[in-house]
Amino acid sequence: MLDLVAFTKPVLDEITGQDVRTWHSGPRVLAANWQVPEFDSRIWRARTLTIAFTHDVMNQLTHADRQDLGQLQCMLDRFLRAQLGVHTQADRGDRMLVITVDHLGVDS
Repeated sequence: MLDLVAFTKPVLDEITGQDVRTWHSGPRVLAANWQVPEFDSRIWRARTLTIAFTHDVMNQLTHADRQDLGQLQCMLDRFLRAQLGVHTQADRGDRMLVITVDHLGVDS
């Protein structure tokens, strides 16, 4: 069985440049502390990032070999950066960000 924390944490660490605390919060779901500085500020607001993986994505991850998992991590990186960018642009002061990973592929 694939460990979602072990699969996702390196991606989050790379995106933030920090050691992100990440934990399971349910089947196919993980949560992470998400503290990033506000634009042009030294203020770091505490947030929780929840990432849910659909059944199809979990099947894809579970059946991937080691090389494919590396490629899927790169795809997850691009997907999360895009989704987090959308959240940042539409910042409503949310303390919890929720992202559903519904597809990892060439066009994600």
